Amino acid sequence: MNSINPKPLSGWQADLKLGFELRGEKTVLAERQHVGPLTVQRPFYPEGGVCHVYLIHPPGGVVGGDQLSISASTATGSHALITTPAAGKFYRSGGETASQSVSLTVASDATLEWLPQETIVYQGALFNSNMHIDLAENARFIGWEVL
Repeated sequence: MNSINPKPLSGWQADLKLGFELRGEKTVLAERQHVGPLTVQRPFYPEGGVCHVYLIHPPGGVVGGDQLSISASTATGSHALITTPAAGKFYRSGGETASQSVSLTVASDATLEWLPQETIVYQGALFNSNMHIDLAENARFIGWEVL
């Protein structure tokens, strides 16, 4: 249950918060908090000091009633890339709306790449998806959302 809707929530409720910072010549995942089935795999470094992470949602797709919230921030001078190992999927709903909210904050002289695989929306899916990007002066961002 929540304060806005006294009816019990159905579906997956998941929240992920990531924070990246520069340490020496390498960006590290300095903060990782999650609730529910939304997390990232261990960071890897195919480009040297750029921190790459895979966003993982083990249920494999989003259905009516699911609520996913993702936030990520980069500290000054850091460089991170967030992606997914497979396409995101929004499945047919039995009447409830699913939601996904992404909030990205990029500090001055930092770079964030948001490059998930494509999103597949199945017939009958009901969902709200929103993204907020906050860029400081001299911040760099590249991203896409492919449906």
